Amino acid sequence: MEAFWNSIAEYNAQTWPWQLAFIAVAALFTVLLWVRPMTWVKIATKVLMVFESLWIAFVYYMKFGEGREYSSVMTIFWCLVAAAWIYDLVTHYSSFQKSGKYRPWGVIMILLPLVYPVISLLRGMSFPQMTTPMLPSAVALYMLGMLMAFNRKVNFFAFIFIVHWAVIAISKIVLFNIPEDSLLAFACLPAMFIFFKEAVDNSTGDESKPSKTAVKALILAVTVLIGACMVIEYV
Repeated sequence: MEAFWNSIAEYNAQTWPWQLAFIAVAALFTVLLWVRPMTWVKIATKVLMVFESLWIAFVYYMKFGEGREYSSVMTIFWCLVAAAWIYDLVTHYSSFQKSGKYRPWGVIMILLPLVYPVISLLRGMSFPQMTTPMLPSAVALYMLGMLMAFNRKVNFFAFIFIVHWAVIAISKIVLFNIPEDSLLAFACLPAMFIFFKEAVDNSTGDESKPSKTAVKALILAVTVLIGACMVIEYV
């Protein structure tokens, strides 16, 4: 645990100007997507997602987390997240258009990364040994919020990686004493249900077996089960 928090402290102390720059650019693009979702803004936002993923992979894990266990695996994982967004850039799959259906959830998730340092301060921590919006789980939460807020068409490759990261975050909550990661873990639950329910609703074929109603009930049951596991793990 000491190595974990020491690496975060070193990361924050040496990269805080870059972190602020990432946060400022993300805020600008998010606002532009909301008020004037022009094509160049959508492309620039996806490019930002690629750079954020590579930043986490090579700066956070490879440079500052190299002394921690499984840092090389985490580097590869976040390179795959970057690849998912590069795929999106090539295929133009994610539309980044406001759907009007789940925007409130999306807005909350987009803002939640800013709560990370607040929770750290309330826990009695101080800079640089504290959580920031440019830690892996906070970045994943921002990406999830963007998919929720602008979800007419969703990059399911990126979504699946984020969900997988949320599952990883469950163990970190206890192992590394980082309750801030519970924000991602619990925010992921409604997103899981909504996205998979939408996938079922949009599927073709009314005579599918099991029925769409049964599949949606199963999705809800699995989501509740995962949530219960999170609560048990955290408690």
